[in-house]
Amino acid sequence: MESITKEQADVIGEVANICIGSAATALSLILNQPTNITTPMVEVLQDESSLTGDDRILVKVPYTKGLEGTNLLVLREHDALVIASLMMGGDGKNLGGLDFDEIVLSAISEAMNQMCGTIATSMSALINAPTDIGTPLINSKYQKTFEIPEELCNGTDIVKVTFRISIGDLVDSNILQLFPLSIVKQIVK
Repeated sequence: MESITKEQADVIGEVANICIGSAATALSLILNQPTNITTPMVEVLQDESSLTGDDRILVKVPYTKGLEGTNLLVLREHDALVIASLMMGGDGKNLGGLDFDEIVLSAISEAMNQMCGTIATSMSALINAPTDIGTPLINSKYQKTFEIPEELCNGTDIVKVTFRISIGDLVDSNILQLFPLSIVKQIVK
């Protein structure tokens, strides 16, 4: 089994910290709410099994240029619904009428696409190579659009980066980002 060194995990934490700052700005602009994302906490895990649950959604973000592989974002359902409400012109407070239907999933996907596109742009500058992402895919307890990539459940180390996120007075929560060993090695290189 391959493993990640503390230095590699620290590099990922620093890269994530730099990239997430620009993502917070992008999210703030599209949601029209002050958005803050804190300095990340980095952990090394052996598998992703402890990160899934009924109250979470997974967002698969495939790299299409610059890096090879996929990373996952893990959000709480409530936070995703707040984001969707704001994306669709709502106030982010009255969530009773929102379900994880096609329109809501599309709004969440677009918010994640904007956020992750900004992360990819920042990553390009850091690794000095053009970096692009594909369309984010979303899994929830209501809909499964992808299988968790083998590289995130094959027994090798995974770097879990936890960010605290606040969106106005509507969200004060965590977003998790999972990097497989293959992407960690590419970024460190």
